[in-house]
Amino acid sequence: MAAGGSPHSSATALSRTETLSLVSLSGASLAILANTFHGDGEPLIASLALSLIAFSLCYAMIRWLGPTFMKAGFRGRDLSKLSGGEIPECMGAVCAAVYLITVIVFIPFPFYKDIVAATSGGGNRDVVVEIQYANEGRFLHRFPHNKLASYLGAIISLQTIALLGIGDDLFDIRWRHKWWIPGLASIPLLVVYFVDFDVTSIVIPLQLQPYLGQLFDLGFLYYVYMACVAMFCPQSINMLAGINGIEVSQCIVVSLLIAFNDCLYLFTPYPHPATDSHLFSLYFLLPWIGVSCALLHHNWYPAKVFVGDTYCYFSGMVFAVVGILGHFSKTLGLLLVPQLFN
Repeated sequence: MAAGGSPHSSATALSRTETLSLVSLSGASLAILANTFHGDGEPLIASLALSLIAFSLCYAMIRWLGPTFMKAGFRGRDLSKLSGGEIPECMGAVCAAVYLITVIVFIPFPFYKDIVAATSGGGNRDVVVEIQYANEGRFLHRFPHNKLASYLGAIISLQTIALLGIGDDLFDIRWRHKWWIPGLASIPLLVVYFVDFDVTSIVIPLQLQPYLGQLFDLGFLYYVYMACVAMFCPQSINMLAGINGIEVSQCIVVSLLIAFNDCLYLFTPYPHPATDSHLFSLYFLLPWIGVSCALLHHNWYPAKVFVGDTYCYFSGMVFAVVGILGHFSKTLGLLLVPQLFN
């Protein structure tokens, strides 16, 4: 090692191949992102491009921040190895930070058409706007505030659960104290659901419809059910753990299955009423798949980092967010059956 060099420099530095690959991937993604503004914003393409950028950023930051986390006390010994020193822990916090930055940067893209339409003249200087409309300013009553509220409510819930995960990694909170905290994080989701949707009926299976009818209204209990979903999802990911890569790999599998389910509603010969809900789901899932793939590379056996409780809680809340606001909580429950049995 060269004089004055850090003992961690070789472990944290990206190789030439990794650097070129990440820079090329990020450059191509930025070009795609810039091109989306030439049309109507193309939010799904923009989300995919931002997800690739999130992968590159998360991949590099996990490598760079490892020694910093170890100095702060976030380290642990891998019991899956016969010998070896301590490795960084709580790297799920890096994924959560990159993910939150990504979804915040993405906010203008799904509303690009609405933002342009809300400006006087739709952004076209050749359009003459009558004086009474010019005095009123922008046509904000046409803006989909309900969709923006859903998006921001989801971000608030995710930020809250990130604080819980980091707090658990710091203080090792007892189960009897932390199991109900995701329920508090779900309050923004439930409020948005009540204001925007407020459907509390469930579809009865065909075999029982002659006796109970087609729909059964749960009323207030439906919100209790959704709060239970929000409490179960973060804990379920944390239960199935202990082997290198198992937390991240199960989350990637569930994310891909939910994304596949979303695509079934998007690529149809006719417009589906649930298209917007499943687009909303994809906007939150694609960046999470990106950062999770970056973390999986470092957490796969033999693990170079540990994910920590932050990743488990945050990933579970991502699933709860898309399941509740995407209106497919029963499908989500089906995908989490292995965690339920565990």
